[in-house]
Amino acid sequence: MNKSFAFFGRDKEIELLRSLYALRKHVFIVGPAGIGKTALLRQIRQRCPLLVCEDTSSLRRICDNIEQQLGWTHHKLNVIERKNRLFAHLEKRGETVAFDHVTHTPPRVARFIAFLAEKIPVWIACRSDRPNEIGHIWEHLYKFTRLELVPFTAEDTGQFILEAIAEGNVQPDARKHLDELHRMSEGNPRVLEELLIELASREYKMDGACAVSTCLISTGAFTRSTLRFKQPQWNAEDERPASPGRLQRASSAACAHDVSVHRQAALGG
Repeated sequence: MNKSFAFFGRDKEIELLRSLYALRKHVFIVGPAGIGKTALLRQIRQRCPLLVCEDTSSLRRICDNIEQQLGWTHHKLNVIERKNRLFAHLEKRGETVAFDHVTHTPPRVARFIAFLAEKIPVWIACRSDRPNEIGHIWEHLYKFTRLELVPFTAEDTGQFILEAIAEGNVQPDARKHLDELHRMSEGNPRVLEELLIELASREYKMDGACAVSTCLISTGAFTRSTLRFKQPQWNAEDERPASPGRLQRASSAACAHDVSVHRQAALGG
């Protein structure tokens, strides 16, 4: 079974970015972890010449990342010499450069990106446009066209799962649980893909209350610590055995808690 999931949706965003690319506009792509910023840049790179720098934590690492893609060696050049050489090449090249995973930009990195944006189109992808999260590049964002990536709708999630079923990436009875999978992923593509990968790792009969969550628990995606009920379950207030309905509600609450834990792990902070 092929466990890889193809890029899905974002047709409007792709068309918009292609138009902005043709107009040589600066673009600022923002959205939470797992929403698809990096995947979107990769899709654009397949259609248009686009140099993507995936490490923007320091000026040295920017040079390392771009020089590696260009096949350069820096010998005994210092960071300033490497930066100046890179400026000259990128300006002469004239094509759009995208900086992915931008966060807490230090002053040197912010100046580098801002100066480069005076010469060629620059795109930035990050999780937030708040000054305390994006860093010193924030003061230059007024020059950029903002594109916010939003979570999948329930319809998008359903179509994603149906295509995964058609490709043989997940068992067919997953179609019965589209709403539950959308609720668990909250429309986040990366979380949804992680859920489907877990479900595809074994064959399941997905039925009954909280069945999808139970399937994921059995693969190790969730912890069982919140599901350890002893029989009979006693109500501390009236000292009577807990009713089946109360146990079912407790189990559902435990599943919901584990779903939240799995989402945090999938997003990776």
